[in-house]
Amino acid sequence: MKRIKFLVPLLAVMMFSCDDYLDINESPNNPQYEDVTPKLLLPGAQVSSARVQIITANQLGNVFMNSWTRNVQSFGNGFDRELQLNIDNTFYSGIWDGYFRALKNFDGVIKYPNASGKYDYYVAIAKICKAHYMQQIVDLYGDCPYTEAWQGNDNITPAYDDDYAIYQDLIANLEQARDLIANANPDPNVTEEVATDVMLGGDMDRWVEFANTIELRMLLRMSNVTGAPATYRDTKLAEIAAGPFLSDNVAINPGYNSSTDASANPAFNNFAIDVTGTARSNRTFITMTGHAYKALQSYATTNYPAAGSQEIVAGSGVNYPNVTDPRSARLFTAAPSNARRAVNQGSSLVDVGAPTTTFPGLPCRLGLIGHFNPYAMAPNQTIDEYSAIDSYVMTYSESCFLQAEAAVRYPALFSNEQFWFDEGIYEDFAMRVATVGTYVTTINTRPWFGLAASTTFDQKIHAIMYQKWVALMGINAIQSYIDYTRTGYPLTPLASVAIQSRKPYRLVYPVSEYVANSANVPAMTANDAFVVNSLSPFWLQ
Repeated sequence: MKRIKFLVPLLAVMMFSCDDYLDINESPNNPQYEDVTPKLLLPGAQVSSARVQIITANQLGNVFMNSWTRNVQSFGNGFDRELQLNIDNTFYSGIWDGYFRALKNFDGVIKYPNASGKYDYYVAIAKICKAHYMQQIVDLYGDCPYTEAWQGNDNITPAYDDDYAIYQDLIANLEQARDLIANANPDPNVTEEVATDVMLGGDMDRWVEFANTIELRMLLRMSNVTGAPATYRDTKLAEIAAGPFLSDNVAINPGYNSSTDASANPAFNNFAIDVTGTARSNRTFITMTGHAYKALQSYATTNYPAAGSQEIVAGSGVNYPNVTDPRSARLFTAAPSNARRAVNQGSSLVDVGAPTTTFPGLPCRLGLIGHFNPYAMAPNQTIDEYSAIDSYVMTYSESCFLQAEAAVRYPALFSNEQFWFDEGIYEDFAMRVATVGTYVTTINTRPWFGLAASTTFDQKIHAIMYQKWVALMGINAIQSYIDYTRTGYPLTPLASVAIQSRKPYRLVYPVSEYVANSANVPAMTANDAFVVNSLSPFWLQ
């Protein structure tokens, strides 16, 4: 896998461009926001938006998809609202607020004067990143400010746009980005090379791959639409069917290091250990769910309460796959000298493990290698090395599963569903530093979990969504949750303390909108999030 490292001084650019513009004055040493060039704006936008995805959105996705829960052996509460599904306009508002704040910088790059084409590559990258993150806002909230957004004091109460129209414009942005890349003047004296790209190092061929893959994901989100949107979707699918799609991960690393917590890899620093070597509370708080344990272990190594109780969701008729997945020990590890244990979401006791396990006891915690040391990039596994490791905006394995789903749904345009399915699994094993052994062969004998044995459309889609769930666990789990709202797969139990009968289809607009933009934000109640109505993302309606 290719990985491009950047020098630490680039962090100075990143810190200025993502934070300092919020505190502008007239000092010549502190320039106006509109005077900051794309070279300065881009890395800050990349880092600040990725941080929202890596921390806030990723955490919500992992809890909603029943991968993470609280360590009830050591903590009396935590994740209460997530497990209860008790959501309102304060629930995970950092997703909306964080993304919109970061998107202002991408918008600034796009709108920067560029008559000569000097910044064509910067503009293309900003359009691609804007599509990637704006799609998440639409998928989680539906209608939102867009055409009037990011205007600062010129318009502090932007109107809300129709979410389908936003999708169309984002796809147009991806097309424009590809066109800018294809037609930019190759002379670096005319078109400035992207020296501050902290994601793909200015490799414009890979930015085209990323743009194509984002568009494929967007069009697959529209898999259930009908009428004119379906015609639009099919036209666009035909245009991008030949790719190329991602050939490697889209990593981000502006020069992460252990000098301060703010400069360290955000996932490791927030979910594991700070730069002084002190464990974060998340290190002992976040634990493996009983659902994840049962999904990744055989029946013989799981203490099911009764014979025949292996059904994932009561009444579904689908049992856990009965395969020990070698990734399990990488994703979740027991504390030294402890047995592997897990917690059913909502349980007040540590209650899942091998039949011979003694309960209660400390449950598993997040595996450092499986979550924070992909491909064993840090050979000595020191705090300095972990703090400097890459984070990921989109993984190659996610791209593989998108192509597998496209081949199942649209065989006239896409092919090789089995290859892309298997490739996604192999890639995730490599990332987790797990030995694949016979896993791929074995799982492909299990309907609903392996593609080869799945004969119905639902079985195939479930198998793809199940493997994507495992592959995105702890990395970009919000994508699994959004796919779950679209497909209902993979089958995922509710926490025993849930006060709703299903997971929400969307989130509630944040309190910041009801305070600052009350004339435009659509009125909604928490209950609206749990039904499909006019407030739901358009691809659900």
